[in-house]
Amino acid sequence: HSALPDRMIAAIAAIAAIVARVAAKAPPTAWPSEEPFWPRYPTRTLQVLDGTWDFVPAIAGVDPTAIPYEAAKELVDKSTSSMGVPGSCDVTAPGVEGPRGTFVYRTTFAGSPGVGSLLQFMACSFYCRVFVDGAELGDHRAGGYAPFWMAAPAASATRREVLVVVNNEFNSTTAPVHTGGDFYNYAGITRNVLVFDTPADDARLHRVAVFPLNATEGTIALNVSLAGSSVPQAVWLSLGWNGEAAGPARVYSVNADGIVVVPRLAVPDFRPWAVGSPNLFTLLVQLHSPGGSAAPVVDSIQVRSGVRVLSVVKEAATSAPRLAVNGRVTKLLGVNRHTMWPDTGAGLTLEQVKADLALLKELNVNWVRGAHYPQDQRFLDLLDESGIGIWEETLGPGVSAANLLNPYWMRYQLQQVAEMVETSANHPSVLYHAFYNEGPSDNPLICGGYNESAMAIRRRVSTAGSPPTRLVTYASDKREFDFCLGVTDAVSFNDYPCWYNPTHCDDPTAHTAATWEAHANWALEHYPSKPFGISETGAGGVFEWTNSTNVRWSQLYETQVVAAEAGFAASSPNVSHFTVWQFNDIKANEGDTAKCGQCQYLPHPNNLTVPWTCEQINVGCGRPGGENHKGQVDFWRRKKQSFPRLASIFKSALGESACAPSSRCGA
Repeated sequence: HSALPDRMIAAIAAIAAIVARVAAKAPPTAWPSEEPFWPRYPTRTLQVLDGTWDFVPAIAGVDPTAIPYEAAKELVDKSTSSMGVPGSCDVTAPGVEGPRGTFVYRTTFAGSPGVGSLLQFMACSFYCRVFVDGAELGDHRAGGYAPFWMAAPAASATRREVLVVVNNEFNSTTAPVHTGGDFYNYAGITRNVLVFDTPADDARLHRVAVFPLNATEGTIALNVSLAGSSVPQAVWLSLGWNGEAAGPARVYSVNADGIVVVPRLAVPDFRPWAVGSPNLFTLLVQLHSPGGSAAPVVDSIQVRSGVRVLSVVKEAATSAPRLAVNGRVTKLLGVNRHTMWPDTGAGLTLEQVKADLALLKELNVNWVRGAHYPQDQRFLDLLDESGIGIWEETLGPGVSAANLLNPYWMRYQLQQVAEMVETSANHPSVLYHAFYNEGPSDNPLICGGYNESAMAIRRRVSTAGSPPTRLVTYASDKREFDFCLGVTDAVSFNDYPCWYNPTHCDDPTAHTAATWEAHANWALEHYPSKPFGISETGAGGVFEWTNSTNVRWSQLYETQVVAAEAGFAASSPNVSHFTVWQFNDIKANEGDTAKCGQCQYLPHPNNLTVPWTCEQINVGCGRPGGENHKGQVDFWRRKKQSFPRLASIFKSALGESACAPSSRCGA
């Protein structure tokens, strides 16, 4: 080496750097081919594009709707950056604002010449514009948590390129349903991306939706939706249960909406799914080419679901309306949960999803509110398997009256409703669908916008002759001054009687009980057929604040308030559902992040995978350290004093239906 000229050494180093850069940016030759969640597509070629993509960090001042493909490609060609998918591209520490602007992602996948591709994005936030092989497929504006599909034309080569332009700026045109909210809106391709070869036939299966009819008899109805260039008036379908081979095919008529409606099927060897009893079945639906029962299978979908029927019944002692699962009154007790970790933002790894589930089981919940957006299908699969119910809602905290009166905004809100409900259709764990957290429902002029979202849900959660698979609700902070509760199936109130008004209770037990009893009695008087629930309540507790006095922001005060509220909800026959705010501490929104900044941390590694500990924190700010501290665990999932107290209350109230780690609620 010493004999080589310096310029030759530099040239060799430069070549080595280029080789390393190309190798680092090169996509895998073969992507994973196993579905990360239900349903399954046994006859389709699948590629799961989870891994490292080429990436361009935030660029300010670029219109994501107008940047040409060639310009975006040039940017990513020149970039030396990469980004993991799923993942958030704007992760920064609590109290630190992340970058805002336009980002570019790119990777390649295997193609088959002459065969098209179907791409399914499980979440792309906020705005997402997709190109395949340089051709623009379309964009998505219906919220960064809602799944969506795009179809690419036939490939001309054995390798295909997908390029995605992402923007995370709050913008009423490109991201209309991102209306703010008291949490950090992370960005990027935050959930799985799936690519399927388009089935060769003119018609293909789009989705299969299960509608339980009777939990005693084990009967269901079925809607099979078709898509493609030419959907016929009749198709040949065969069905297979619980992993068994499909039976003989038979012909079914297709209605004007491209749907085969099967009005009644008996699930073999069924056991009903209930909270605490996670009994599931699988159903394989195969589409045959025209020509009779012996014709080859051209497409198939295998779904997993449960026989679970919801109703509302009167509580025997007080005549209060209560949720019943399979005819049995079921008390729902749990927590609100944001999909958020310090190091991955909203792009959780499967290990993080499972870690949260393990903590939820340790907390003995049987119910979770998925705040405040459509949920990760991997999480819903785990809840199905664990017998834990969930409330799933559309993104929309901060929605205004102007939004609800704006046809452009409502267009994307209703698209978001459709994408959420249809994607989650077969999860028995989803008991409630909701929208507009803390919306402007004290204004009677906007109740039409509430009704539109409610009816969009109802149209999709039942078929002819079936009971609805979900109840409709929303979390109201207008409470007794709410004009729109008539559109719901269940009344849900947010209130923080020992945190905001007043800011400190000398006797949390008495004050919270009096407040919530008054709310429940009002709901019973004014809406006697609708179950009443507590959708948010709680208090803040800084993890590091472990002194022995119950001052505001101490763990002790948070524990006293949460225990009082959970104790009331668990014992009151007038409360059907309860979720404390919240499971984990979270990063605050942009405004609070800018205003509050960071706490003063003790020395720590320069990465967010390990817990950071505050040495000093300013609690004079509304979101100290740039976090919402109302979790039962902190941002890094360290348990607070309230955690075991809440777990004990839930366990005492729920008994066998509490989903403790050792219970029958599944692994």
